[in-house]
Parts: sequence; structure tokens; C-alpha cells
Amino acid sequence: MYPIKLMQVGNQSDWLSWIFFIIFITIMQFYASKLQAQIWISEISKALSKLESYTNDATQKFVEEASKYGRSKEEIQSLFKRIKGFFLIEPVTLDPAGAVKRLEHLIQNSRSHLNKFMEEIAPKATQWKRSNLRDQLAGVLALDMIYRIVRHYFILGKKTQNLIYIAQIQMLLPEILRTARAYWKAGEAFRKGIPIGDGIGPMVALRLIGESEPIELAENIVGAEVEIEGRRAFIIKAKGPGSEVGRPGVAIERVVESREGNVALIIMIDAASKLEGEPTAEVVEGIGAAIGDPGPEKLRIEEVAVKYNIPLHAIAIKEDPLDAITAMREEIAKSADEVIERVKAAIRSKTMPGDFVLIAGIGNTLGVGNKVGGAS
Repeated sequence: MYPIKLMQVGNQSDWLSWIFFIIFITIMQFYASKLQAQIWISEISKALSKLESYTNDATQKFVEEASKYGRSKEEIQSLFKRIKGFFLIEPVTLDPAGAVKRLEHLIQNSRSHLNKFMEEIAPKATQWKRSNLRDQLAGVLALDMIYRIVRHYFILGKKTQNLIYIAQIQMLLPEILRTARAYWKAGEAFRKGIPIGDGIGPMVALRLIGESEPIELAENIVGAEVEIEGRRAFIIKAKGPGSEVGRPGVAIERVVESREGNVALIIMIDAASKLEGEPTAEVVEGIGAAIGDPGPEKLRIEEVAVKYNIPLHAIAIKEDPLDAITAMREEIAKSADEVIERVKAAIRSKTMPGDFVLIAGIGNTLGVGNKVGGAS
């Protein structure tokens, strides 16, 4: 008798458990998506606060630094509101003919606009300090744009209760925050004039120039002739030590045309994006114009190389894209020795003694002077 009753009680208990479990699953299916959305919204809200703090801190540091050069903080804050949200509209490409020329015109106008603005915001600053402030400001504007975009989709997702908007932001949050943190940290390098990862090309060029006296070739581009492996080598780089990339395409074009194409080899050195898992500062070689340019400078280099049938040899130093805008890491700086050896090896294998070789160190020359031991 007793065992039978116990089994009945046990069966009743199992049935009740199953009923409660089914009810729980039904409720969870109904509310799970809303619960998940609330969790994501909470995570995005915290990230948005972090992005806002990065933007505000970078803005404050820019205003403080700029206020040392002839304007009060109040005046600079007022001027900053005018430049906030600055943008560049790309040219029409439905008719591709002349699109690069139009883009070049717009880029030059944009650069001129920002340079004029820096003259207004820091009238007593030197040319190099203004260029550093200009690119520090560019970092602030980038942070502000990241914050605005994330905030837009966050508000839109909450307003429409659209999980797709919210899910997309949540999945991208780690990369968004990593990028924002890099722009935030970059401000310190531009404020102090410290070389950044993208400056490895100009740094190699500086070492090749040595104590030779450089001459100005194009807008914010200098160059000097030296002897390497029994060849005449003309080295070019952006004019330092301010934050400049110059117009290397124009400079290379002018040098080649001045020699009527009598150039045996063009070697270009630049930082390149590495893939995850690849070592930082790995040096690799290839063919082509190694330059991270929207188009105009690269086109000039390719066209003059094709016109005179000059080989284009590229040497790239791999680094995380975010390393390019922050203070140069030790391993990147040390890679200059290997790059110089690669340059010499390329010259020996691809040219003859007495040939003329053009070597371009491409990148931002922040904190990198124009000759070893020089004042600038």
C-alpha cells in the first residue's frame, strides 16, 4: 500500500513540475527578446557615457593647449562650435572622368580651410605647432562623430524598439570603443609632438638623409641626395617636425620630370595595416605605390612611373591601424634598421652602380625632423 501511494505522490509532483516548466518556457519566449534588448540597451548606454567622456576630455585638452597661443579658452570654445561637425563631400563619380582631379581640389580646399582656422584659433603659434593642433583637432572631431553616430542608432533603436539597430551597435561596441580610445590617446601624442606609428616611413627617410642638407620640393615635402651602395639616391619625406604628410606624389613627379625620367627605381616606404595574429612591425615587400592616400597623390606616382617605365618597389611595416595614430611603439621604431637593410638590398638587386634611385618615406612626420642633428 505505502509504496503505491508514494509513487502516486511522486507522479503528481512530476506533472506539476512539467506544468510549471512549460509555463516558464512560454513566458520566457514572450519576454526573452525584450529582456535581451534591455540588457543590450544597458551595455550601450554605458559605452555611450564612455564615448561622451572621451569626447569631452579630448575637447577640453585641445582648448587648454590652443589657449596658450593667443586666444582665451572662452574664445576658443566659441570658435570650436563653428568647426564642430566639419565635413568633406566627395565628388560625383557617376561620370568618372576627372573624379580624382576633383577630389584633389576638394582635399586641398579642406586642408586650406583647416589651416586658416588654426591661424585664427592660435595666432601666436608656430607653423609646426599649428599643424599639431590641427591634427589634434581632427582627433576631437573624429571622436565627436563616433559619439554622434552611436547615439543616433541607440536613440533610434529605443524609439522604434527595433532589435536590429540595438543588436548591431552592441556587436560592434568592442571595436567602436577600441577605436575611440585610440583617438583619445592620440591627442596626447599630437599635443607633445611625439612620433606616431604612421611616422616610421619619415623616420627611415631621416636616417637615410643623415646630415645632408634637405631642400623643399613641394608643399611640406623636403628631400636630399645621398650615396647608397654606389648609387645616387634622392630621399624625400614630409617636412617636419610638425604633423604633416605633405604631397609626396607632386614631389616624386617633379623629381622624375626634372630628370626626364632618368630614374632607375622608385622605392616607397610606409606603414601598412596588419591582420590580427600577425606580429607588429613585420617588414614586408611588394610592388606598387605604397601610400595611404585617397587617390590624387597615388595617381601622380603611378602615372609618372608608367610614363617612364620606372619600377615601383614597396616596403611596408605592418602595424595595427590604431597604432598608426598613437605614440610609436618601440618595436615599430626598431624596425627602421631592417627597413634600411631591405632598401639597400633592393637597390643592389634592381639597379646598377651609378644609377639614380628615388626613395620616399611616406607618412606623418610628427616629431621627426628633416636631417640628423638639425634644428628642425
